[in-house]
Amino acid sequence: MNGAECYQDWGILHYWFRAVEKYAPWVRKIHFITCGQIPEWLNLEHPKLHFVRHEDYIPHQWLPTFSANPIELNMFRISGLSEKFVYFNDDTFLNAPVRPDDFFANGLPRTCAGLHPGPLGLAHPNMPECAHYDLNNIVTIVKNFDFGASFRANWPKWINPRYSLFVLAKTILLLPYWRFTGFHDWHAPNAFLKSTFIEVWDKEEKLLERASSQRFRSFFDVTQLLMKDWQIASGKFYPVNPKIAKSYRRIGQFKAFVDDIKFHKHKLICLNDYAFYEKVQEIRALYGEVFPEKSSFEV
Repeated sequence: MNGAECYQDWGILHYWFRAVEKYAPWVRKIHFITCGQIPEWLNLEHPKLHFVRHEDYIPHQWLPTFSANPIELNMFRISGLSEKFVYFNDDTFLNAPVRPDDFFANGLPRTCAGLHPGPLGLAHPNMPECAHYDLNNIVTIVKNFDFGASFRANWPKWINPRYSLFVLAKTILLLPYWRFTGFHDWHAPNAFLKSTFIEVWDKEEKLLERASSQRFRSFFDVTQLLMKDWQIASGKFYPVNPKIAKSYRRIGQFKAFVDDIKFHKHKLICLNDYAFYEKVQEIRALYGEVFPEKSSFEV
């Protein structure tokens, strides 16, 4: 995708900071990544803010980049990034008060280990790039992990009462395949261990270097979801109810999205910018009603 919707400023980024200040005042540091653009309203002197340019952490031979994948795959290189961190894409927001244990428990990132009918065996030349991402991610997991060993060692994390019946049903129905077919993706902020990135880079350096060298999205890419999946396959995670998050991806869900913002039905939300491209003005007005006061991250 390389349309105008990819570059449009929705004018709602400052509401992301207002939400963090209101719903997660315990956050230690925000590493805010851009290719160098500085929003005119951003308070660069805020003690919790680390303004990060691509050139500050992405190896120079892979710059400039116009793909999110090199930006995300190299996040572990950011100076001062802690071992435990949560990654928010630009379309994910806090929507209600959250606690540290919503993201980490027993020192482990919280996520949902559900199987999903994945892309293995479905690749063809006309697949969009994003489908190839999923394929490349799961092939990498299959290469490095044995599903049977992983499941036996961590089955209470896979078949866990915290998950919804839908997620559990898919996992149970796919168990006879006794392989990693794909993972449940709720398109929400992901909790990570920095050491996971280091481990994956150590094991799959050539793969990640190839993905990082792509200036634009390509069929050779893997994504930061590979790191999430790696944590699941290695058992380095703690179960969470996927209902903590909601992804709105279709224009027909707009009313439900509005209700979610007004009544805080989910703690985390994703607003797909491609689906709601024509609703920018309404979304901006809605966030203005919910967060009318400036945060300390604004000048």
